[in-house]
Amino acid sequence: MSKNFLIILLILIAVALSGCTGEDTKGTPIQVQKFDLANPNLNGQIVDVKFDRDDIRAGEIATPELFIANIGSEKIINETVEITAKVKTLDDTLANLYLKTMSEEEKSRIIDPINFQTEIEPGTVKPVSAGFHTIKEMEGRSLAGTYEINITLSVNGQKVEARIFPITLHPGEVREITPTPTPSPTPTVNSTPVPTIKKTQTPTPTPTPEPVVVATPTGKIIPIKVINDKFAITNIQIDVGDEIQWVNFNPDDNYDIVEMDEKIPKMVLKNRLSYIFNTTGDYKFGAYYRNMKGDPSTQTVSVRVNASK
Repeated sequence: MSKNFLIILLILIAVALSGCTGEDTKGTPIQVQKFDLANPNLNGQIVDVKFDRDDIRAGEIATPELFIANIGSEKIINETVEITAKVKTLDDTLANLYLKTMSEEEKSRIIDPINFQTEIEPGTVKPVSAGFHTIKEMEGRSLAGTYEINITLSVNGQKVEARIFPITLHPGEVREITPTPTPSPTPTVNSTPVPTIKKTQTPTPTPTPEPVVVATPTGKIIPIKVINDKFAITNIQIDVGDEIQWVNFNPDDNYDIVEMDEKIPKMVLKNRLSYIFNTTGDYKFGAYYRNMKGDPSTQTVSVRVNASK
């Protein structure tokens, strides 16, 4: 397949997914920034961005789904998404007046990088979802309003492009958004006669409590050292909505913080790494590093409702 044919094919895919080129679904222009490539054979492009709903309220989790196209000739094996949210206008009149006195840096919030390991062959498109928390209010003032979201994409460690597009956060009570469960397939009935078997009655198992999702962070930050290649705290119980901040005390090494049950995508700890636990449950993390021998140090985080009370 020729390179020119691949480029034409990807353009057609992008148009089919987004319905337009260079604009979002409401007709607002999207700014695109390209980066110089050290490896020109490795390239990716965000061909479309879709949110899970249109009426996102301030304080809820926003989850954009990114459709990433491999427009290079090398296979993409991992992706990093960096998100910066910058406030443009606020619905609250007094807050909007104060906004005009703030610097560009003060108006922006940087989200910790989100890492994926989605394999994308040249000439194909695959989606990834990158959720991040929005803030409901600050100093008693609602943060509903309009924002610019800057999404920067890196593939196989190489930064390839950034896209800036608008988003509106609506006022209102924060809702607990839970994904709609996928229905289980209907079992196939076997028409062959089956002999009657007397079953031994088994005790009814205790039901596992359903996970609780809380959209509003508590604002509590719990620092945990990673020192001598180990978690300083191996078991901890926190409230849902609390934030854990891992702090690297080894300046010579970065760590891959891996949730063993794949409930959370792999994260990279360089100096500091924060994560807000918005869903109850038990999370087991391993700290992996370069030239590691043997099993990693592990840490269990138990997330409960009102665990501190």
